[in-house]
Amino acid sequence: MNIRFGTSGWRGIIADDFTFQNVKIATAAIGEHIIAKGGKSIVVGYDTRFMAEDFARVASQVLAAYGIKVYLSSSDIPTPVIAHAILRKSADGGINFTASHNDYYYHGMKFSNKSGGPALPEETTDIEKRIEEMIKRNMPIKEIKFEESKKRGLIETFYDNKYYKDIMKLVDFTPLTDKKISVVYDALFGTGRLYLPRMLDSFTNLLLINGDRDPLFGNIHPEPIEENLKVLIKYVRRFHADIGLATDGDADRFGIVDKGGRYISPNKILAIIYYYFLNERGMKGNVVRSVATTSMLDRIAHHFGYKCIETPVGFKYIGDEIVKGNAIFGGEESGGATMQGWLPEKDGILIDLLVTEIVAKKRKRLSSLFRDLTSKFGEVYSERIDYTYETDVEKTKKKLRENALNISKTEPVNSIQELDGIKIMFSNGEWLLFRFSGTEKKIRAYCESGSSATLNRLKSLANTVVNASIEGNY
Repeated sequence: MNIRFGTSGWRGIIADDFTFQNVKIATAAIGEHIIAKGGKSIVVGYDTRFMAEDFARVASQVLAAYGIKVYLSSSDIPTPVIAHAILRKSADGGINFTASHNDYYYHGMKFSNKSGGPALPEETTDIEKRIEEMIKRNMPIKEIKFEESKKRGLIETFYDNKYYKDIMKLVDFTPLTDKKISVVYDALFGTGRLYLPRMLDSFTNLLLINGDRDPLFGNIHPEPIEENLKVLIKYVRRFHADIGLATDGDADRFGIVDKGGRYISPNKILAIIYYYFLNERGMKGNVVRSVATTSMLDRIAHHFGYKCIETPVGFKYIGDEIVKGNAIFGGEESGGATMQGWLPEKDGILIDLLVTEIVAKKRKRLSSLFRDLTSKFGEVYSERIDYTYETDVEKTKKKLRENALNISKTEPVNSIQELDGIKIMFSNGEWLLFRFSGTEKKIRAYCESGSSATLNRLKSLANTVVNASIEGNY
């Protein structure tokens, strides 16, 4: 049995590998890790998934047995709110029981370090080693029962109201109070339903949909991408809303729908926000993005005399650059972003609020704002394709690398980068990236070009390479 912390924690199938026993082992390893670093306290929370609060409770009992003070959320809580609580309470880390945007039959544990950001590779490697050692020893995991832990002061429940006050300082609500705009918010049955409506209700004409707790997530994949936001698109059109907002299961990812019901990709939203920060708010500084995220951010940064920092996929790397003060804004194409002066963790609630501010102030559709950018910085077309595979991981990785490198024999390749996956930069500025998901058995291909025709050609090339890697030789 392997417990591995991928790009965003450990995830597994409920009652298969994600069991109470395995959660106890993983939690004990985290407890040992915290103590080894001189830590004494931790924040624990959970999302709306099946038995999430039960897993959180058991984990708290294990941590209490290590003498670690546990701040346990009294209700389901977004990952960014946990990050905020870590900083506010000066805790030494945090655990959130969530599988983020994965299907309902998954569960997971996200571990954050004392910065509030996702744990870095050296931290998760240490935790994994401790897990392996515990499994080898086959020793029982100690616990102190919940009520006893509370009596001893080892477990303290909390509800974070300070997050509301602090995040509201980052958003200019003046244009919203001058003239209310209409907003539809799709919580996708996740934790955002307890937070974003409270923030926007008095400033906008707000309609909340999918705002109940449902461990089945309404039988949809709780990822705020276009195919999962059909209900939101329908409501935006029906009520002639100015904007549609969404967050995923633990509210760290965002999804945006324009007036008229047009989905706006995260790549476009990131570019709109960064340009708005530099051009409208007068902020100054670099931007940081993952290797899979649009180069439009690079163009904007260079125009203003700044640089774009590129990182591997995984928000821990972006958050780390924000913590170090190397960038004022950072994000990834999968719908995660944050800003300087906030959290080193992606925050879908923050981005939804910022986009609402931009729409209210500019009084223009987001699609129009992005056209303004392309007229200034050039056209850009981006797309991600996901491929599910059942073949052996290592053999498939080897085949994929061979086939991807062979592209240079027939195409005008400028350079090949292997920061994370295999990124092929073509001589005309277009690029194609292949990488394996860290949480699912999927290969992801990312394409970007300056025209829709070339994008289709890159997609066709990606299909050829991936299918050959799964089924045979290129």
